[in-house]
Parts: sequence; structure tokens; C-alpha cells
Amino acid sequence: MKRRYIIGTLSVSWIISMIVAGIVIDKYIDNQKTNLRIDLCDKVKDLFEGQENGDAFVTNSDGFYDDAYSGYSVKHYKEIPIPSKLSENIFAQLGGVNKEDLDDEWSKEYGDLYVLYELNWGDDYPNEHDDGWTINRIHYTPHYPDIIETNMIFPYKVGLKNTEWFSNTYTVEQAVNEAYEFYTTNEKSDYTARFKKGSIRDIWSQIYKCENKYYSIVERERPLSWVSGTPIKQPKGKSYEEAQRTMPYENGWMHNGYYRVFIAASQIRQYYVKENEDLIREDRKELQVWWMCGLTVLFLIPIVPLLIAEKKTEKRISETLYQRLLRLCNPKEFMQNYDKEKIDKANSIYQALHSIDPRNEEDLNSLAQRAITELGISIIDSEELKSMKEKANPANYMDPYDAQKVSLANEIYDILLKENISFEQYKEAKEKLKNL
Repeated sequence: MKRRYIIGTLSVSWIISMIVAGIVIDKYIDNQKTNLRIDLCDKVKDLFEGQENGDAFVTNSDGFYDDAYSGYSVKHYKEIPIPSKLSENIFAQLGGVNKEDLDDEWSKEYGDLYVLYELNWGDDYPNEHDDGWTINRIHYTPHYPDIIETNMIFPYKVGLKNTEWFSNTYTVEQAVNEAYEFYTTNEKSDYTARFKKGSIRDIWSQIYKCENKYYSIVERERPLSWVSGTPIKQPKGKSYEEAQRTMPYENGWMHNGYYRVFIAASQIRQYYVKENEDLIREDRKELQVWWMCGLTVLFLIPIVPLLIAEKKTEKRISETLYQRLLRLCNPKEFMQNYDKEKIDKANSIYQALHSIDPRNEEDLNSLAQRAITELGISIIDSEELKSMKEKANPANYMDPYDAQKVSLANEIYDILLKENISFEQYKEAKEKLKNL
């Protein structure tokens, strides 16, 4: 196989291997990303086994529960008017609303109350924990991009009921405290079975252990969704729609024969799987550098020696007869395997080469003959002879056909194919090659 062909083949293979390595690295990193994300989500999902209440839709009754705080005094609350039933004019303006349904809803919420209090939430100067307690809720949603949602459930109003036979001596604080006991211990509560103090802190600890080098769980700055419930307050300057998106909303009530504690739920906070793009980019780059360097070294190991040999061959082929004789007849060439007689003869020829005109063909031919006869060296370079044969092959001039060149090439080719081609024949063929 020709050296140049081998170098070319290796060079092309090198380039192809670099491209393939790039594609393989990209595929590898992409697979790593996919597998690590699936692994994280599966581990998080396992932490939330048993979180559903069994209903078709996800509500605040789904998830795990923990108290953010409890047992605090309920103070800094104020009496507010009990909402009135909507007038006939209002119903007429709403259009399509069933008055009986709204009246029934009002009766359930306010019909048996004689006084209504608003707790600390929303006061201008609230004191922390004034509402007595707050329950934290956490829920896993397996749909990308938000897999974890949290919000808070807390009391925001207390209504004391009319009693038929006895005066109602319940206080707001008693009602709020008993509501907490109901939501966290009573079997009728949707929260009780999945309520445990300290559990959400433990869940978050386990969640963060599920993170890996490519993915982490972070909070979304702006949630992608919100619950369109009835906001418990509409701040000044905000529309009802804005209040719906941002404010806590009504979330039912807990009651007995003496009081009704109205419960609110805050809008959700969302946590999603965030891709560590910088680290992925660094890993991809590092793999590319290692593979590119490795492949480069692997291919340069055979290519460099071949290139060196090819350069030496080209240099020898391009030598003039004078330069070739200086190289071949240098006495140093006969010192490794010491031969006194040949060193003397080489020294004589070498000395003569330095005393003639390099352009004098007659003197050069004479010294070349001496080198062949006295030193037993071949002036004809084997690589050059091979190159000459390739150029002189008559087949090279058949397409497009050139009769004159075919004839000349055939003549030269015949000379070059001789088993023991003489120096004179070599010179003749080399001269004639100039015409092809």
C-alpha cells in the first residue's frame, strides 16, 4: 500500500473519528441527562407514596401535612359585619346565577351566626402568629416542569353561633384551637391521616438527597398556575382577578353547634427540576477534549513516522545527481560497518565531488560510475523508481486517449521494468519522463 495513501486514509479516518466522537459524546451526555432526571423524579415520587386522598382532582386534601406553628395565642382580631344576602338588583346584574343556590350558600356560611371576627391576617401591623396556627401542605405532581407544590392552610375568620337554650360563651381563641385539633387529630378531617409534625422538614431533607450533578430542585420565581378560588381579601389598588391570582382563597370551614372557623389556603409555591446547564456544558467539553486529544495521539502515532518517511523520500527524489552523490559517497556512510578500503575510495570520490562544477554532467556521470563500481552503491533510489513507474504507466494516457503519450510512456515503462536497470537507462528514462 502506498505511503501517501495510508497517510490519507489515516487522516480521513482521524477526521471521521473526531466527528463520530462528537456525536457519541452528545448522545452520551443526553442519555445521562435523561437517566439522571428520571432517576431524580422516581426517587421523589417514592417519597410521596400515599399522598392522594382518592379523588379524581388534586385539591388541598391531597399531600402531606405539617404544622408551620401552633399553640400561639389568638389576638389582635376584630369584629366585622356579617355579609348580607345579595339584593334582587345584584342578582339581576349577575345574570344566569341561581338566587336560591346563592341564598342557600349564604345560609350555610352565615345564617346561624350572631357575630363574625376577622383574624390577624391582613392587618396593617400584624403580629407574627396572631392567627394561632398554620398548617403546611406539600404535594408531588409528576408532570414536568413543576413536580412539587406547597402552600399553607390557616384560619382567617371566626363566627360565633346563636344558641337556642344557652348563651354562647365560646371565645375566638377556643374556636381556633379546637379547629386545629380537628384538622390534625379528628378522623373526619382529610388531613389527619397524613399529618405529622416535622414530616415536611424530613421530606425536604430527603428530596435534596435525590438531587444529582445535573439536576436540582429549585423554587419557581413565578408559579405557572394558580387556584381560582374566592380571595379572602382584595387589597386596595388590585383588581379582583389580581387578587384571585395572588391572594389566599376560601378553603371551607370547620364548625360545631357553637362556632364556625373559616379556613383559607395560600396560593401554591412551585418547585421544579432545574437543569445545571453550566455543569453539563463543562462535562460535555471535558469529554470532547479528552476524546479529541486521545484520538489525535492515537492517529499521530502512525501518521508522524509516515510523514517523516514521506518527507525524506520526497527530499531524496528531488535531489540532483550531485546532491545524491554527496550523500551516498560521504565516508561516514561506511564507518558504522567499518571498511577501510571503501572509506578510502569514498573519500577519494567525495574529494573529487568538491572540486568539480555541480553542473558538469560529464564529471558527474564519471563519478557516478566510480561510485557504482568502487563502492557498490545504487544511484537509483527505489522510491523514485517506483514513482517513475507510476507516472510512466501507459494506462494513465488512455482516458483521455493520447496516442503519442501512450507510445512514449510504453517505451519508458519498458525500460523501468527491467530487473537490473542500469544507471544510463535510468537517466534516459528520467529525461524522457519530462515529456509526459
